[in-house]
Amino acid sequence: MKICFMTLGTRGDVQPYLALAKELISLGNKAVICTSESFKNLIENEGVEFCKATLDLMAIASTDDGKAVLENPIKNMKLAIKMSKEIISPRYRQTFDDFYSAAIDCDVIVYHPKAFVAVDIAIKLSIPCISMPPVPITYPITEFPCIAISPAKNFGAFFNRLTYSFNSKAESGYIKQINDFRTNTLKLTSRKAGQYTYFANDKEIPIIYPISKYLFNDVKSWNNHVTLTGFFFLDTNENLDNDLEIFLSKGKKPISISFSSMPVKNPDDFTKKLHKALKETSNRAVLLVGNSGIDIKNDETIFVVKQAPHTKLFPRSKAVIHHGGAGTTATALLSGIPQLIVPFATDQLFWAQRVYKKGVSLEPFKEADLTWQKLSKAFLSFEDKDIIEKANEMSVKIKKENGLQNAAEFIMSVKCI
Repeated sequence: MKICFMTLGTRGDVQPYLALAKELISLGNKAVICTSESFKNLIENEGVEFCKATLDLMAIASTDDGKAVLENPIKNMKLAIKMSKEIISPRYRQTFDDFYSAAIDCDVIVYHPKAFVAVDIAIKLSIPCISMPPVPITYPITEFPCIAISPAKNFGAFFNRLTYSFNSKAESGYIKQINDFRTNTLKLTSRKAGQYTYFANDKEIPIIYPISKYLFNDVKSWNNHVTLTGFFFLDTNENLDNDLEIFLSKGKKPISISFSSMPVKNPDDFTKKLHKALKETSNRAVLLVGNSGIDIKNDETIFVVKQAPHTKLFPRSKAVIHHGGAGTTATALLSGIPQLIVPFATDQLFWAQRVYKKGVSLEPFKEADLTWQKLSKAFLSFEDKDIIEKANEMSVKIKKENGLQNAAEFIMSVKCI
């Protein structure tokens, strides 16, 4: 069996598919991941076939205009609309052709919701397709609203379920490009936006959520319409930087800090507060700057590096402070250490509340509310026996789930659409 993975977005939108591709390959299958060129090296270094998708949202986000939109989408609304029209839309159209080329010789498609034409391609090729959002955003439930609409506020059962109608409208802005692709590439007739949100050829599209049931034991209304496999973890070939290894070996466990692709609004102010809080509490830190905009040099208290494999760094850390991306949250849970989420947007707010309510994280707060006193209090709270014990208990449960194995078995047994 050969599986085609289609995804777009940040590393958090790519890594779950890469981890699953490796698992499927280890079971004797073949796999290809069609996504942005920003992830070509990551994918190929793990021994998985890469197919380039023209639309590279990470590259766009790293431009001055992209950073401006990310930092203040409301203020820069006109710029966002212009970028969507002139840059994103035409590249999306090219990417649809890229997805089709990648899937030609495959037996099944596993797709991110941003891969709008995945179901169209599966129907054309008469092969199965499986929806696999990295976060629980697709199927309508009553326990919490669609994360894209409200990541933190609960509207009550009826209105919570109603918010998921957003999913059928998500591709509306690109339906012209979708139908151009259907007509000129697939030789199919036009369709309506949202037509394949849940069904294809009158059959329900299988949905996999690569998340742990232990964070969602309050949710009953999925009612077997989705499969919760457990979190995916990438057994990466990446290693920790040699200088980082030395830093880790020469003192007590540091607090790891990572905001990934999220831009910090005032990097200099943040680093001043961090330095003071570390000094006041006699702690050390490893700072993964990513695309945060933070630019400082190493010293005896803080080790600064662009990025590092979380699965290898977090277990050697005292605690983790991060932005609340699904993958980072999962790895922090796996590591069995306390965490603090400083959410920036969307699903990050959702994960921040989920892990806080489970008692494995400190109460989250936003960057705008961050002070050196709050950081100091957090650093001291990381030593609380109760949160350490709960974090360790959650880690034990998650390790037993075998999310990748569960997902691979599901995919290998899927029936045609």
